[in-house]
Amino acid sequence: MRVLYIDIDSLRPDHLGCYGYSRPISPVIDGIAAQGVRFSRCYATDTPCVPSRAALFSGHEGIRNGVVAHEHIPSASQLRYSNAHRYGGCPTLAHGLAQNGVHTASFTSFANRHLVGWFSFGWREFHVTSLKNGDEDAPEVNDVFLPWLETNAQKDNWFVHLNFWEPHTYYTQPREWFDFAAQFPAKAWPDAQTIAAQQRQTGVRSASHIWTEAEKTIHDRWPNMPKQLANRADFEHLINGYDGAIAFLDSQLEHVFNELKLQGVWDETAIIISADHGEAFGEMGQYMEHGAASNAVHQIPLIVKWPGVTDQNAGGVCEELVTNTDLATTISRLLTGQKPEKWTGNSLENALRGQPSESPRETVVFSHGLHCRQRALFDGQFSFVRTYEPSYYEYEPRMLFDLRSDPHQIHDVWAENRERADAMEKQLAAWEHEQIAATGLPDPMREIAEIPVKVLGGVEAHLAVLEAENRADDAARLRAIRARVASEYAAAD
Repeated sequence: MRVLYIDIDSLRPDHLGCYGYSRPISPVIDGIAAQGVRFSRCYATDTPCVPSRAALFSGHEGIRNGVVAHEHIPSASQLRYSNAHRYGGCPTLAHGLAQNGVHTASFTSFANRHLVGWFSFGWREFHVTSLKNGDEDAPEVNDVFLPWLETNAQKDNWFVHLNFWEPHTYYTQPREWFDFAAQFPAKAWPDAQTIAAQQRQTGVRSASHIWTEAEKTIHDRWPNMPKQLANRADFEHLINGYDGAIAFLDSQLEHVFNELKLQGVWDETAIIISADHGEAFGEMGQYMEHGAASNAVHQIPLIVKWPGVTDQNAGGVCEELVTNTDLATTISRLLTGQKPEKWTGNSLENALRGQPSESPRETVVFSHGLHCRQRALFDGQFSFVRTYEPSYYEYEPRMLFDLRSDPHQIHDVWAENRERADAMEKQLAAWEHEQIAATGLPDPMREIAEIPVKVLGGVEAHLAVLEAENRADDAARLRAIRARVASEYAAAD
């Protein structure tokens, strides 16, 4: 079997036509969904980029594998991995496949960008697609991958990881793709009233501070992005840039699929399309960022076309709660016939065939450790968010959101639903203790509790900016939050 896993950075599922988006910006991806199976409620267990890929490729969550942040905190971005893992029931996905005779190859600049050498473990071939470290456009990735595909497509038994940067900021696609997206009406939320109300919120990548102080001096380089986000017109500029990037990438995927067809292996190649995380556009007060344990950040697309498995379920939709660790288990089961003993994911093979899962999830846990530090327990309707470090945001230590009535997570209903919230907090704490007991190692989120958040300038720098802008009241609110962190936010043992 040949398997091509297409890993798209920052792709929200609800911006794809196959997930109901109104703008026709993803016809190629939509075509794969029509031939395969789409998962409507798939989530990354950990975000952002480094923790998410660590969870997928290690087969278990950040609380177990040790990766909960980026390279800014080296101890929290290095995978807990040794020969005891590799030969003791917990290899990386690439190691596990290679040990079972699958030829593994990765095409990505991810490891270079984030200084995570562990990501190269187990790949027979590791191709750095660009030294731009993530700022490369899709044609630059294809310039490296397509010659390989022309030479190797007809070989059997390979697994390829193909990583694209779009639609991550800074939306550097040719302007014609921005214009293409802009000809269709933008989504209705956030409306003008919401954007106006969000101007008083604090935080980098909030409505009033979509740019860092350093970025403000050079953002003219990125005309597909607005200089500010003060009103609805600015938001439409922003979303045209994001959607234009998706449309541009979608057009480049067609070159990949055409080459598989040219080589005569299209009908014998499994195609998997997913993402490391989504992107916030107003949810929990963030824009053009993946900086919280929100559903907008953690929900990811998952589309699978697998010959011999999805044939009888083409166009099917699975509505169960699933995670990226489930994808790792599924790939291993279908390619090697086994799941590594200590991986935590469930196989999705039944769902791919249109059959009920053997052990469907009732809840999923989200962890985020970069822009702030949070975990969330989501049961399909309510999300209980436990904030351990709010950073430059005004997040309370405990929040509860009803996603059915408030899909954008704007209205915290914790105070009105204490019984539910308390029960979910106990369930989250029990999950944490279970994971810690399984490894015998500390929770990496707790290990970094005393390390200040420095990403995008950090808290003190943001407070200085607020005060320089004569936003003394907003700065005072944030300082009041900061004064409570040690006593009210810290995680219990």
